[in-house]
Amino acid sequence: MKSKILAFFSVLFLSSFVFAETCQEVLTVFCDLDRVPDYNYSTLLIDNIDANGKVEHMEVKQFGGGSNGLKNTVFDFQSPASVKSTRVLQAEKVGKQDERWIYIPSLRQSRRIPMSERYKSFVGTELTYNDMTIREPEEDENEMLAQSEKITVSGTEYTCWKMKQTPYKKSEVEYGYRISWYDKKSYIPVRIEYYDKKNDKKIIKIYECEKVEWVKGVTGIEYPLRRSNLVSNLVTGRKTRVMVKDFKFDDPISDSYFTQSWLISGKAK
Repeated sequence: MKSKILAFFSVLFLSSFVFAETCQEVLTVFCDLDRVPDYNYSTLLIDNIDANGKVEHMEVKQFGGGSNGLKNTVFDFQSPASVKSTRVLQAEKVGKQDERWIYIPSLRQSRRIPMSERYKSFVGTELTYNDMTIREPEEDENEMLAQSEKITVSGTEYTCWKMKQTPYKKSEVEYGYRISWYDKKSYIPVRIEYYDKKNDKKIIKIYECEKVEWVKGVTGIEYPLRRSNLVSNLVTGRKTRVMVKDFKFDDPISDSYFTQSWLISGKAK
């Protein structure tokens, strides 16, 4: 089962009339793309922090949208100079695996990222290409560990569903299983712990949603936005923080952004 494409800061529309109690119900709401803006634009500020505290700043333009019910995402790296004009295209396909392509300006060519490489770093960050997708409920064995567990992330307390999620195809991912806490108001996972394949007691990476902010699109629909996110690699000591600088939701974006032509030229029609 293929993964659905999303921008890292992916948003979900609040559904107050849904009272989910099973893993399947919670994840169905989380994966429902009708709850994501049809179009989205944002500027992402990314800080890569090494084990000694040294910070590398990156700025990325992100566009999301598409036609015929398909959701596509593109990333255009603005800085630093070492990654400037690097571009990534994630395209959802019907009846087959989604596609990911990267354009590397130093080589002046684009290449497809195969499934076997999706566990690798997303353009030098502690995120992987797998992290840039929403996994379908059917891709994992999902076990409810707690129906209502309180957890505090960056000073904010959430009441969450706590789940253990074990991928069926472990060769496609970089971890053995993950423990996730899904906020009961927004259905957003506010904390995810990733466990080692060889030592199932060892946490290798932690994702935390540091700030959730309710915002409106141009049509007036309200969405919870992951304003700040932190990924900590416990093996290397490195961290990546992703912050949303500015954004616009539900304002139509040309389909030309989601093409090979844009990937190479960086220009949309």
